[in-house]
Amino acid sequence: MDIILISIISCELVAYFLWIVFSRKGLDKKRDLISALMFLLALVLLYRVFQLNLDFGLVLSIATVLAGFSWLLAKMVNVKDLQSESKSYFFILLVITSIRSFAYEPYQIPSKSMEPGLQVGDFVLVNKYAYGLKAPGTNYLITEFNSPKRNDVAVFIPPHTICKSTPKEARPDITNLNFDDSQLFLKRFLSLQKNRCTTLGIKYVKRVLGVPGDKVQMKGYEVWINGKKLKHELISKNSNERLIKENLDNKIHMIRATGLTEYAEFEWTIPEGSFLAIGDNRDNSLDSRAWGYFSDKYLIGRAEYIWMHWESFSDFPSLGRNQKIN
Repeated sequence: MDIILISIISCELVAYFLWIVFSRKGLDKKRDLISALMFLLALVLLYRVFQLNLDFGLVLSIATVLAGFSWLLAKMVNVKDLQSESKSYFFILLVITSIRSFAYEPYQIPSKSMEPGLQVGDFVLVNKYAYGLKAPGTNYLITEFNSPKRNDVAVFIPPHTICKSTPKEARPDITNLNFDDSQLFLKRFLSLQKNRCTTLGIKYVKRVLGVPGDKVQMKGYEVWINGKKLKHELISKNSNERLIKENLDNKIHMIRATGLTEYAEFEWTIPEGSFLAIGDNRDNSLDSRAWGYFSDKYLIGRAEYIWMHWESFSDFPSLGRNQKIN
């Protein structure tokens, strides 16, 4: 556990109980001073949560429980102001937590890996019930699991971003690879994990190209799934890039190619419980080609809508890219 986070929470709790004491004794000036301190501590706490990349759904769930506890405590000690505020916060947090955990979660696109379809600064709505509902902040399914389909734009936590993950979890079929390929994968995976992993992992968004049982081959930008070649149609071409219309299970999306992986070849047979995820920006995407498969255990949801675009604080938010994600 992070010592700074524990210290901030401890200070917040001490301030909270001092607020109750000062309120009961009618020491209004001291109570107001403590209120200002609690507000500042809450801002610092929120900043630390984002620094540590903690699951915000879990943080909201804990905050909701604490607000409910505060409401009950206020009733017991008969502090009317605390009772009123805690009650309001509890219901506000309960609604936000429920929507975010069981309906839709907002997510901002952080990289160019899904261009041209998804661009840096796009805010997307992620359907949290598409693959089955999970208890807030956990990987525990509380409804039946619905498997992702090919062409889904899924949000998930890839194995190399979780410090406790092993190469075997990323490639359960690693023993089926030849010696050179297995050693290359191990070296690449462990290097990525060393530089990128956190305790809870980092959310990625990619297109599902292969589901359990599929045999997928990639030669440059050409793709075969179970022996059937995906249809490609060149849309535009210049000295820097090609835009290609790709047909996957009769669903169309655009991919971007710059020629960097023109001669790269990959082949996978997807194990049970695993999924192959590839970025639409085929030459600028850290995906299954580098770190293996993602597990159904770490599915977050399906990205469905772009609802806003806001690339930086120096720009104004735009609604011009609002659209359903293909």
